Amino acid sequence: MPRKVKNAPNEEQAKLFDQSVQRWQRELSLGDWRIERGGKPARNAMASVEFDNAARLATYRLGDFGAEEITPESLDKTALHELLHVLLHDLVVTSQDRSATDEQLEAVEHRVINVLEKLLWERTADGQANIG
Repeated sequence: MPRKVKNAPNEEQAKLFDQSVQRWQRELSLGDWRIERGGKPARNAMASVEFDNAARLATYRLGDFGAEEITPESLDKTALHELLHVLLHDLVVTSQDRSATDEQLEAVEHRVINVLEKLLWERTADGQANIG
């Protein structure tokens, strides 16, 4: 028997989530991934993501938000969380591959570093650290 979702986003909230996914896909430079919403709910999670490496496809699913209130902010934060899984996916897969070379590992590591560097640098007003 399928598990009932108790506090799941309604269709309007799911569309907001989809928009957040698209935003974070752009912000995290994940244009080389096809990212789509799956039809079934996530199990035991607010959301989940599954990968088809050969197709370069990430499929996300929305689930039960439990006690978490479903708001535009909670949807956006959850979308960011799932897209960070996509950002780190190649790094995780490469680091688990015993045949991966140091150069391959360094390349996927630097992809993550470059994205984070760009995002964090842009957060400062003029590239200067906001210290004190």
